[in-house]
Amino acid sequence: MVEGWVTMLVLAFGLAVAIVGVVAYLRMFRKEKFASAARSSAEIPPPVTISARTADTELAAEPISEQAERLD
Repeated sequence: MVEGWVTMLVLAFGLAVAIVGVVAYLRMFRKEKFASAARSSAEIPPPVTISARTADTELAAEPISEQAERLD
């Protein structure tokens, strides 16, 4: 039969591993949540590109990019 101190040592080790695992998971979850919030607030949509085509579907001119100017 296993002595009492071995049982307590194994239980303490398991508890310590569980606590470390929960802390690591929460840190990872918060970091991911913060990164996604920062990405979504800083995300700027790509500019709209308008291209003129001829009857032969060739580009008549370079694409024109329309994007709102920033008012700083």
